Amino acid sequence: MSTGIGSKNGQGSIALKQERRGIEEGGTGMPLTRSFRVTVMERAERDPEFRRGLLLEAVNCLLEGEFAPAMIILRDYVNATVGFRKLAEATNHSPKSLMRMLSPTGNPRSDNLLEILRCLQEHEGIRLEVAVVR
Repeated sequence: MSTGIGSKNGQGSIALKQERRGIEEGGTGMPLTRSFRVTVMERAERDPEFRRGLLLEAVNCLLEGEFAPAMIILRDYVNATVGFRKLAEATNHSPKSLMRMLSPTGNPRSDNLLEILRCLQEHEGIRLEVAVVR
């Protein structure tokens, strides 16, 4: 699924693909530029469909076994929406702990990850469901 991530000239999409490729090849990924992060945050502020797309893409990555990209997308979503302080209050975890969990090398327990996803869905006012596709 394409979420339309990126700037108006498409450079953000290229950066995300390059970052994913670096992770899949065993690296930690290409660091995102500040301008890309700002672009994601600004678009998320004004485009609810984009925000939902980020969250859906992260869950799809998890279901496909692409854990590191999922954590990167979730972290970007949190930074662009609720923020780590408010998420920390909602999950009873420290912001630092949540940042570590949602890093490309993070390893959150399943109960913590599901709690994060529950809070993010609640914040967005949506409920994600899994469907069987043949």
